[in-house]
Amino acid sequence: MKHLDSKAVEILDTPLNKLSYVVFDLETTGTNPEEGDKIVEIGAVKIAPCFRIQPPKFHTLVNPEIAIPESSTKIHGITNEKVSDAPNICIALYNFIDFAKDSIIVAHDARKDFAFLKSEMKDYSITNPFRFVLDTLKLSRIMNPTAGRHNLDNITEMYNIKIKGPYQRHRALYDAEATSVFFRILMKRIFRETCFTFVDLENLLNNR
Repeated sequence: MKHLDSKAVEILDTPLNKLSYVVFDLETTGTNPEEGDKIVEIGAVKIAPCFRIQPPKFHTLVNPEIAIPESSTKIHGITNEKVSDAPNICIALYNFIDFAKDSIIVAHDARKDFAFLKSEMKDYSITNPFRFVLDTLKLSRIMNPTAGRHNLDNITEMYNIKIKGPYQRHRALYDAEATSVFFRILMKRIFRETCFTFVDLENLLNNR
């Protein structure tokens, strides 16, 4: 097991309903940060203890300082013009880290989005402040084993999740809000039926 600092040990011993979480989503220029793809939008929602959504939300466009391919714009609708006056990723990252500090971060298919965060933090020599990352995709597969698919479209349909606001599916804030609603539903059920502390949840995830 990797070395755990005192704060990580404290988190592991804390009941799930006493922790804070930040559910985030990214839109990007492509799918592979190792080949130079960049973040163009970050959206995030904070979930306070007792699984309460806590305003304000976090949202920023990001100037990737490279051209956004038309194939990506067709998915999320973000154009080069829309990000021309947006902050660069260094500023956006520090703002996101400030928003998410002292929280467990959560994403749907977290491995993909967190790979982008780690790549960008590495480029700017920013120390990764996040001790734990939760993946709602993996949680859904555990808690909804008979569901055919676990992508966000299927999940929002399965749970009849409706998000009101200026953005649509495949925009970072919309997807973060939809994921946060689903995450709260799952976590309330997990806390009631399966896991009491965060270490219980980690063991559940690691044993699947």
